[in-house]
Amino acid sequence: MTDAAARAANRAVVEAFFTSNLGNPAERIALWHPDGVKELPFAPSELPKTRWEGRDDIVANTHANAGMFESVVHTDLVIHDCVDPGLFFVTSRMVDEARFLGEPYPQSFVHLIRVQDGAVILQQEFFNSEILAGAERAARAKGRTPLGS
Repeated sequence: MTDAAARAANRAVVEAFFTSNLGNPAERIALWHPDGVKELPFAPSELPKTRWEGRDDIVANTHANAGMFESVVHTDLVIHDCVDPGLFFVTSRMVDEARFLGEPYPQSFVHLIRVQDGAVILQQEFFNSEILAGAERAARAKGRTPLGS
């Protein structure tokens, strides 16, 4: 397969990943490589976990997120190709209706995505930690807490 063909196939996986419906976690889980890794390198220090490795971790994280986030739709999606046909930088933001624990979640993102064997093997998600922390503080003040806390 040429680099151009590999890049096009891998880009299609990235597009499917960001258009998958978190309300139906199986859609996103199906796009993960069995050895996938998700990392939140600049996440708030109070998060209990910022790295998930392997299928079981990814499935648990995806289901937990489905319980905490509502109307999570990435908009203004821009996929940036890299020299490596399996590597992409993606920028996006949440739609206005997005909520975290019922609170507005006006978040923007930069993602580093690596695709291998037709599936996402690495997702590094960079975002404004203060927006997440602020939404969580507001939710806790109203008696809503993240799953598992």
